[in-house]
Amino acid sequence: MCSVQDGDSEGPLQKERIDPGRKCMKCRTENAILITRVNDAFCRDCFMVYVTHKFRATIGKSKLVRDGEKVLVAFSGGPASSCLLHLITEGLSQRAHKKLRFLPGLIFIDESSVLGDLVDNGGVAEVKKIVELMAATGYPCQTRHLEEAICLSQKGQLPEVDLSTLTESDQANVQAADLHIQDNLDRARVEIKSLFASIKSLTAKEDMLNRLRQRLLMEVAQVEGYSKVMTAHCGTRLAVNLLSDISQGRGAQVAMDTAFSDTRSSVMLVRPIRDFSSKEVAMYNSLHGVESVFIPTLTTKTSEGSSIEHLTEAFVTGLQADYPSTVSNIM
Repeated sequence: MCSVQDGDSEGPLQKERIDPGRKCMKCRTENAILITRVNDAFCRDCFMVYVTHKFRATIGKSKLVRDGEKVLVAFSGGPASSCLLHLITEGLSQRAHKKLRFLPGLIFIDESSVLGDLVDNGGVAEVKKIVELMAATGYPCQTRHLEEAICLSQKGQLPEVDLSTLTESDQANVQAADLHIQDNLDRARVEIKSLFASIKSLTAKEDMLNRLRQRLLMEVAQVEGYSKVMTAHCGTRLAVNLLSDISQGRGAQVAMDTAFSDTRSSVMLVRPIRDFSSKEVAMYNSLHGVESVFIPTLTTKTSEGSSIEHLTEAFVTGLQADYPSTVSNIM
């Protein structure tokens, strides 16, 4: 039982407001613009250095991402993945100090077949914007559809072939194969809609969506020669996942689900911004002018208790608002 009684003064440290004259804890000269964790105040420049160092240190101290290694970066267009992509781009630029050396490739998974009526016009405008953001980086990029995860045994996509280099008979074979692949994807789209329609619980739908997404990422990475998959799970998201997994009886898996690296698959999954809070992600994007794209999820505009994960998220973020150490303590 808790030993703290009503009226006791001991308790978690609540957040402090930034006074107009409060100075940065690092440089001690500039005015602070935000507070992170336990009332650590930072000015703009020191915050930029702090975030960049934390990202680089997370990758560097693990010594898992090697020079010249092909890494598949999952990009959803949201704030966290946009922050990760900007950090990678800055780290690979010529002006970067101790620049990153791995070779990124970007992938966006279109989940419109599952989201259905939640996205306007099938999310065409949002997907187009995400494709433009990926193409602007100059890295290899691709868009895959979630339904491909349930037709992997049928090899839902063939490598691109220059038809001008083939004979007429070979061209006909390639075109026939393309039609066969499209037919498989059309059937898979119908199957995945039927699958999610048959699942009554929103919690189970979220779990199924996450599993299909991860399965597709791993398969694409393995087929295309990527040794690692990089995702943009920040500390706040991982803290929510940790508690929701425990509440659903998956406590034995939380070590791998929240660590920097997940080695349960043949392709390693890495989370380089796991030490970032959602507040730090939002501030980084705001200060750098990083664009992000909002795409509704299964729990958008639903009540807090609509699913276990949604309820846990409301609980964690509510605590984090008043007690800045909540996420770090959970992790």
